[in-house]
Amino acid sequence: MCFTVYYYVDVAAAWSDPHGIGWAPGMVATALGTPSSYCTAFVAVMAAWEAGRLARGGFWELAPARTRAHVVARQLWPGVALAWLAAVAPVAVSLVQNRTVPDGWSLLPLGTVLVDLVLWAVVGFVAGTKVSPLIAAPAMGVLSFLLLATSVAVGPVWWRQVAGCIVEAPVPGETYSVAAAAAPVLFTVGLAGAAVLLWTLAAPRTVRVVAALALVTAVTFGASRIVDGWGYFGGMRTQAVPTSCAGHAPEICVAASSKAGPGSLRAEVARTVERLQSAGVAQPPAKVIDSATQGRYPQPSSAKTWYVPLTSSARKGELGYQVMRDAVRFPCRAPQQNWARAVLAWAAERTGQTTPYEKALRADPFFDDLVWQKDRQQIDKVLQLPESGQRTWFAHGLVAACAKGKTA
Repeated sequence: MCFTVYYYVDVAAAWSDPHGIGWAPGMVATALGTPSSYCTAFVAVMAAWEAGRLARGGFWELAPARTRAHVVARQLWPGVALAWLAAVAPVAVSLVQNRTVPDGWSLLPLGTVLVDLVLWAVVGFVAGTKVSPLIAAPAMGVLSFLLLATSVAVGPVWWRQVAGCIVEAPVPGETYSVAAAAAPVLFTVGLAGAAVLLWTLAAPRTVRVVAALALVTAVTFGASRIVDGWGYFGGMRTQAVPTSCAGHAPEICVAASSKAGPGSLRAEVARTVERLQSAGVAQPPAKVIDSATQGRYPQPSSAKTWYVPLTSSARKGELGYQVMRDAVRFPCRAPQQNWARAVLAWAAERTGQTTPYEKALRADPFFDDLVWQKDRQQIDKVLQLPESGQRTWFAHGLVAACAKGKTA
C-alpha cells in the first residue's frame, strides 16, 4: 500500500504518461521502477526470517512428512503474495487513472518482476537456513536492494540489463522484448539454483560451493551475452503506434489513444501555420504528425511533413510555440545563439508566441535578461520594416546564424 501511495503522489501526476498518448508499455515500466527494488528487498528479508524461524524450532530435524519444496512454498507464499501486490498495485493505478488497456507486450516487465520476486524469496530462504536470521535477514535485504538499485550507477552497461532493475521505460513505439524480459530472470534463476545446490546437494561443502559458483558464473555470462551491445536503451522492440488523423492542408495526426484528438488540436496548428505563411517563414505542410508516435528517435521534419510534439505541448499550453519552433529551420545543426535568439524572437512575435518563447528562454540557467532586452530592441526595429524588409531580414538571419564571425 505504501508503494501505491508513493507512486500516486510522487510519480503518477507527472510521469505516468509523459507523452500524453496512453502508451501502456511506458506506464507499466515507469510504475515498476521504484517498487521493484524495495519489493525484492522485502521478499528476501521475509524469506530469510521465515527460514530462521523454522530452523530455531528444530523443524528440519523432525521426521519428514512433506517434501522440502512443499514446506518452503507454504512458508513463502504469504510474503511473496504481499510483494506481488506491492508490485502490481502501482501498475494498476497507472493504467486505471490513464484509462489504458495493456497488451501482453506491455506486461512483460511486470512478469519479469513477479518471477524474480519468487526466485529472490528462494535465495533469502536458503540464506536464513544457513545463517542466523538476525544476520541473514538484514544482510539479504541490503544486498538484494543494492544489487538492483545501484546497477544503474555502477559497473558496465550490460549489468543494468541483467540485474533486473527497470531504469528506462519504453517510449511510444517501443516495448520490452522477450529477451529483455528473460535476461534478468536467467540471472536470478542462477542465484536461486546456486542457493538450492548449497542447501540440498549431497556432497562435501567444497563441492557444493564450487558447483554454486560455477552455476552463477555460467548464467551471468549467458545473460551478459544476451544483452551484449544493447547500450542504455537496449532490449526494446519496435511496435507501430496506431494514429488518428483529421483535417486537410494540414492534416493533423496523433496517437489513436491520445486524450486530445486531432480535431481539437487542428485549429491552433492551422492558425499558427497560416501566420507562418503570411510572415514568409514557411509554406504550409501537407501533414503535421505528433512526434511522440515516432519512437525514441523521431524523423526530421520535411517541407511536406512536420513532426511536432503535438500532444505534450498542448498539455503545457505551448502547441503554437512548438509548431513555430519546428518551422524555423537553420541550415546548420548548431547556429550562433545571438542570431538564433533574434530570428526565433521575430518568428514568435509574428505568430503570437512571444510569451511561451520568452518562458522557454528564461528556463535556461544561463539566461541573461540584459541580452534579451537588447534582442527585443532589435526585433522592435525589424517589426517596423515593411513586409518585404522583414522577410529579407529573416532570410538573412537564417544564413548569418550559420556563418562564422557574424553577430546580430
